[in-house]
Amino acid sequence: MFQCYIYNLTRNNCGPVHCEDILLLVKMTAKTYKITQSDSLGRYMVAKRQLKQGELILKEEAVLVGPHLNGPARCFKCLKTINLLMCSFCNQCNTALMCTNDCQGKHHSDDECLTLRTQKIKGQILAENPSVIFPLCCLLLGIYNPEVYEEIISMESHLEERRNTPIWRRHKISVEDILKDTNLLTPQDLQEEVVQKICGILDVNSIEVKCVRPANLSNLPIVDPEKQCLRGLYPKVAMIAHNCLPNAYLAADDNFSISVYAKVDIKEEAPIFINYTNVLQGNQERQLSLLEGKYFTCTCSRCRDPSELGTEISSLICHKCRKGFLRYTELEENFQLWKCSECKQCFKDFLIKLAIEEAKRRIDDLDPTDVQQMENLYKKLLLTFHPNHYLLLGLKQALVSLYSKLPPTKSNLNRKIDLCGRLMSVFGKLEPGISRIKALTMYELQSAIVDISNKQYRDKEIGDEELISELQTAEKILKDSVKYLLYEPPKSPEGRMAQMGLNELKMLRNSIQSIQKDLVVSKEQQGDKKAEIARRLKEKLEKNREKTQKSCEGVITPDGGDGENGKLAKPGGKKRNKKKTVT
Repeated sequence: MFQCYIYNLTRNNCGPVHCEDILLLVKMTAKTYKITQSDSLGRYMVAKRQLKQGELILKEEAVLVGPHLNGPARCFKCLKTINLLMCSFCNQCNTALMCTNDCQGKHHSDDECLTLRTQKIKGQILAENPSVIFPLCCLLLGIYNPEVYEEIISMESHLEERRNTPIWRRHKISVEDILKDTNLLTPQDLQEEVVQKICGILDVNSIEVKCVRPANLSNLPIVDPEKQCLRGLYPKVAMIAHNCLPNAYLAADDNFSISVYAKVDIKEEAPIFINYTNVLQGNQERQLSLLEGKYFTCTCSRCRDPSELGTEISSLICHKCRKGFLRYTELEENFQLWKCSECKQCFKDFLIKLAIEEAKRRIDDLDPTDVQQMENLYKKLLLTFHPNHYLLLGLKQALVSLYSKLPPTKSNLNRKIDLCGRLMSVFGKLEPGISRIKALTMYELQSAIVDISNKQYRDKEIGDEELISELQTAEKILKDSVKYLLYEPPKSPEGRMAQMGLNELKMLRNSIQSIQKDLVVSKEQQGDKKAEIARRLKEKLEKNREKTQKSCEGVITPDGGDGENGKLAKPGGKKRNKKKTVT
């Protein structure tokens, strides 16, 4: 156990090496960004110099990590979900929830344990009200680490915008009223509405991070983030502004340390952006998420474009003309319409929402393992939605995953290649530069290309050169996929896929080189065979010529003719004199 002189906390994994690594990172990243301020963005981060794609901008450990408001109860030490009927409490403070008495997690520090013990908070209160755990941990920092607490409490909470809203009342019942009974709050805390402010800070500034899952469950999709994920508080990362077309990329490791990389080249003094929302949501859904959770409206180039950079990710088919696309248009506040790009017919917003909700219901009712059922629904939804609509993009991703598990027949592989190509045409516009979803899609695409090329070659549908060309295409796609996946932590599902991809890339290159070598040898052998045939043909022609010359020797007179006429005589005899007729 060491006292971390970087974070001024007692940490199990801290020591001189840990602190020296942090200081080295601080020195490296001190030249990459700076904090500035404006009326529209508040305090935000800009590039201190020109940054190249893939360059590390900053790395930060979480000040706090905890569950969502509606998340399940979690162990204070390892942060795993716990069964409240079988949970235990910390032997030292008798308050912190534990998955087992001998849990070896590192997130319940000695300082936190000592503070809980002195405050004499009953553990049963936390077991019955897990929503208070994260705000409580933040309040405890004010007692055992005021410096970090002041850094947190100075962050934006949007207190006035939240006042008397449903989320305000929800926090009052599930958090504030519970904490009042613990005697942890002073009269001044109640007067300054500290609990509501902390809840606002956590809601507005925390970043969703994946909790550590067993290896056999790590590849399962995240369906319910509030239950499957955690929230981390990162004061420096919180300074990065939002844009739906971000130029920075986040990667969190198993220790909840976040690395921020340049997603694309960033010019000096340019703002550094990350995306606070899901990139595969439409304009209306993203704006609603930002307004309810972050209390601002985005005005980026994607949000201002009804076609969303030409992807039509929110668009529906116009039912009147069947040619144009219905695009979301907000004429004024709280008045939205959907307008056809061709016939200019307008449709009310509630009609579109009904169509979307019905489509979501049908998707939810699908058997996630039935590829034919999914394909049939996809075809039906194409009658209503643009092929690139975000609902259909989700179906395409699910279909790619299903086809990866089906027998690799030519029809299945061709369908998988087609789906991946359609997804990449959208991802390339919405996710420029380093992208996790692009990397995963490219990995599936190259796999299908390799499989179908080998099958076609085996069935003699393509030759050696065509096979090499297809494998080289797959090699380029796999190389780009691995390049992006290597930014992920090694122990994450994406990190493990990157290592697999490196091995596959090596084998693929060896295969290409082997085929190319065999092709060169084959061409050389074919060349030798042709040369041998030509040599034999030449010899035969020469022999025939010699034979002809020998057969013609003595037939032609020395003067080149046969006496007076100069013509060839018949072989084997002299010219016979014509018999004279005696009259």
